[in-house]
Amino acid sequence: MKRREVLIMGLLLIGGFVSMFLGGFKPITHVMQPKELLYEVNKPGHRITTDEVAKMIMESDPSLLLIDVRSPEEYKKFSIEGAINIPADKLMDKDNRAYFDENDYTTVLYSNGTSAAEQAWLMLRSYDFKGNKVMKGGLNEWYKTIINPQKPADDELTAVKEKQYLFRKGAQVYFTGATPVGTASSSKPKPSGKPIVKHKKKEVSGGCG
Repeated sequence: MKRREVLIMGLLLIGGFVSMFLGGFKPITHVMQPKELLYEVNKPGHRITTDEVAKMIMESDPSLLLIDVRSPEEYKKFSIEGAINIPADKLMDKDNRAYFDENDYTTVLYSNGTSAAEQAWLMLRSYDFKGNKVMKGGLNEWYKTIINPQKPADDELTAVKEKQYLFRKGAQVYFTGATPVGTASSSKPKPSGKPIVKHKKKEVSGGCG
């Protein structure tokens, strides 16, 4: 992401969302300025890979909290199991804000690609909400790497890439119930693929997928 684009995005977000904090809400103690946002967005650590998300789900990590920031219509068509739907324009509603100020969870935002989730993260960060992450590549990358992983070409197959590919094939079986190559189709029941997500906060509209 270009620095100029980040600056423009930050300015638009601050201007567009500030009205959400007028009246009836807990006051925001600090609003980050564009220069601060530029620094924050270029720091490593706020993005998480599809492999990392898949591993957390497969291990039933109770700290994972997946937030689908797309529209309810998109969410109903397809979402990652266990994800909560909070559209980007509803993130700062009174009943939703508590999800993003929760130290007990690894809160991961995702959209179709990276852009919408990144903008949602920037908006949250601009109001000093910390600890939230973005799933890099979104559902497009999820499909490419987890749902339909492709084996690297022989001349590109290193030990690291082979290990990654084998993990992704295992994840594909977990999330889709696909039959592993060389096994009978009836040898294993389809896994549910549903992560165990413990919520202490009130559920929002849409529930777990």
